[in-house]
Amino acid sequence: MYARPVSEQERKELKRMTRQEVGRVSRRAQMILLSAQGRRSVEIAQILETSDVTVRFWIGRFNVHGPAGLYDDERWPPPQGRRCRKRSDSRDGAG
Repeated sequence: MYARPVSEQERKELKRMTRQEVGRVSRRAQMILLSAQGRRSVEIAQILETSDVTVRFWIGRFNVHGPAGLYDDERWPPPQGRRCRKRSDSRDGAG
């Protein structure tokens, strides 16, 4: 699986993402740029030390959604440990 042809505007955005975005998003942009150079997903996986399945997943997201598809989806409910917890207010007059 290869990334679809990348427009010049998308290429600029992908390069920006490799420099300015947080780790995972930056690596995803690198995957697409390497694929656009004609590298196979197995080769990209070896270079970036990840799985071929992961590379193909993100190439697929890019092919459908463009650079915006490389960002994480919002998840609800949030993963364990990230939930907002209500704090009990000890100033309720009891005490």
